[in-house]
Amino acid sequence: MRSILFLLSSLVLSLAASAAPVTVRVSAPTYAGERILLYRYLDLFTLRTELLANGRLDDRGSATIDADVTGTVKAMVRIGTVTADLLLRPGTYSVEMPAPDAARPRSINGTTRVDLVFNDLDPLDINALVSDLNERLDAFVAEDLATDEAAGMQALDVVRKGTAPLHPDSVKRPSTLFITPSWSEARVDSFERKLRRFYAEVQDPWFWNDLDYGVAGLRFGPRANDRVLFERYLKGRPVLYDVPEYVRFLTSFFAEHLMRQPFRRDPERLTAFIARAEIDSVGAMLAQNDFLRDDARLRELVLMDELYAAHGGQTFDRAGIRRMLEQLSTGSAFAEHRTIAADMVWDLTAMRPGATFPPLALRSPEGPVVQLTDLLEGPVCVMVTAGWCAYCEQEMIAVEKLRKEYGPYVRFIGIGLDRSMEDLKAYAKAHPGRADTWLFGGDDPVLMDALRIRSIPSFFLLNGPVLAQAPAPPPSDGMAAVLHRIKVTTEQEHRITPDRGTRPPRR
Repeated sequence: MRSILFLLSSLVLSLAASAAPVTVRVSAPTYAGERILLYRYLDLFTLRTELLANGRLDDRGSATIDADVTGTVKAMVRIGTVTADLLLRPGTYSVEMPAPDAARPRSINGTTRVDLVFNDLDPLDINALVSDLNERLDAFVAEDLATDEAAGMQALDVVRKGTAPLHPDSVKRPSTLFITPSWSEARVDSFERKLRRFYAEVQDPWFWNDLDYGVAGLRFGPRANDRVLFERYLKGRPVLYDVPEYVRFLTSFFAEHLMRQPFRRDPERLTAFIARAEIDSVGAMLAQNDFLRDDARLRELVLMDELYAAHGGQTFDRAGIRRMLEQLSTGSAFAEHRTIAADMVWDLTAMRPGATFPPLALRSPEGPVVQLTDLLEGPVCVMVTAGWCAYCEQEMIAVEKLRKEYGPYVRFIGIGLDRSMEDLKAYAKAHPGRADTWLFGGDDPVLMDALRIRSIPSFFLLNGPVLAQAPAPPPSDGMAAVLHRIKVTTEQEHRITPDRGTRPPRR
């Protein structure tokens, strides 16, 4: 039995060494006729995604998506605003995508996550293994099992029998925070031994790395000895960029390291170095820590992650942080770091206030292709909506009211994500007061990704081609105040005074 398992695992790993085809067969009757998208996460630090393939569900809600993957890839299936994660390796997957639970709260960005149901999944598939492992880790830390070192292994054997849904690696444990209490060392040791005996026949290095750092998370807590953890799990060990549990452990272990170490020792110097984007100087300050002194790769990765996390705060100069990440995106000696830093720069700059609106070529209902940037003059409100979107209707009714009052001061441009140009024309004809110009976006994933849209309706306020508010406040709650300021400013700029004539525009 062990030799058969070893041969199967060796075959999987040899296939993963180079790009190879993967097929995902999806059954989603609830979403019949809709576009289905398959993404991969470019890195596990920013979770930026890249479109691998897309298709359309037929009348029965079925679709087959083909792509190429290398190694083990964390991926996401998306239909509209509903998403589900899975792990991909070369081969064929048959999955069902359920409708979201109406009682389940929506995420903060408007998307809804569901768990895929895998059909005919091999027990040695990485999705089955990781799901089973995560169930056991969750059971161990659950309050009613915390005092029973055996229960964590006994409670969820049903998963092995294939009678329970899979749970991906984005389970209840937060992405950057492990368990706050510290279990007794003896309890964790006992649990780890049982895990290792239970999975002894699995010959999959990627899975064992995920298990190692899943258990490492159990040892992480307020009474943990950082040096012991570092020497056991990080010192002299390779960086595992594609293993979610490793990334969670690493980012949690070094969380706020800049503030706890270099900033505490010399805040003025660190702040000045970051403002001047002096990477080597900041790196030298990090190297004063024993954990990072002798590992250039780990030190640079911690630096990048800490700068990325600090960008939203007020302590360090944001422009300096971005310049440092830009330097690393092109000049790092480590290819993985160049990719991660580039993703961080993209995340910190794309579709943010002050950025330039992406160039888009869209068809107008009249037929010709229109360059959207040609329409961006003065104050503009860009609206992304669709006639089929029931939730959008409330906001678009509010848009119609705002346009009656502020139409002379702000241009309203609508991008319709309708299924066809005919649907958009019908919608625009039925609601003539909602936009000055309509453009057809369809359900093009390139447009959605360019605008970083995960749910509709979405609204953007611009000064010419420059984003002023992204996203803008909803028309039903907050946008009126912004448009009123635009109206007042415009009227003041064009007011005639007796002695000076027309006031010049503000610069």
